Amino acid sequence: MKPPAFVLAGLALLAVPAQAANLIVNPSFEFWFLGEPLPWLTSNVIADSSVAQDSSAHSGEFCARLEGADTAAFVITTTVIRPGYHYLFSGFCRVPGLVGGSFLLQWTTLLAQPVGSPILIPAVYSGASYREYSRWLTAPDSAALVAVSFATLPQTLVFLDDVTLEDTTIAGVGELPPAAVRPRPAVHKFIGLLADPGTPVPDRVLYDPLGRRVGAGRLRPGVYFVLGREE
Repeated sequence: MKPPAFVLAGLALLAVPAQAANLIVNPSFEFWFLGEPLPWLTSNVIADSSVAQDSSAHSGEFCARLEGADTAAFVITTTVIRPGYHYLFSGFCRVPGLVGGSFLLQWTTLLAQPVGSPILIPAVYSGASYREYSRWLTAPDSAALVAVSFATLPQTLVFLDDVTLEDTTIAGVGELPPAAVRPRPAVHKFIGLLADPGTPVPDRVLYDPLGRRVGAGRLRPGVYFVLGREE
């Protein structure tokens, strides 16, 4: 009969993804069709050429160039999320002028009814360099989708690239290099659970609920098993 710990680990593997994944499709604006970044909706529907493919990328070959004229230029995409789960949002902008625009994230139901408070992240001057904008998020209990958008101010130029939204509830933990799993001498003992990643844990070995060893300096929200040396 298998020990309870292995049974619990098997159930956990069935319940959660094995690794974090970006939920945004075409996050780096590498794929375009008829002048549009798939599957993003852009302001080109009302102002032609306000969003265009550009080679001034943060990573990869291309990015989106948003140039507002009398009205704002924008891009928007929607993805499915899990209610009550934690997410890490990140996006890179290059703003050559004094003003730029803002990221806007809005939780919605399956019927596109807004729920919770929208998240507004302004983008400011960065000259010839890209600047990262990130935010930890928790989806409301009634949310099923999130709309991720960026809009410029009128008469403003912004370069946008590498927009990510990662499920970090369990899978987003940074791992140490993998090692073979084999019996260990009894030099460590279980000393408790770590519910607050901000708690100092010097000289401790940490494992996530999937049994993966994690680095103490790269913890994200979640619960970890703490091992210490036998006295």
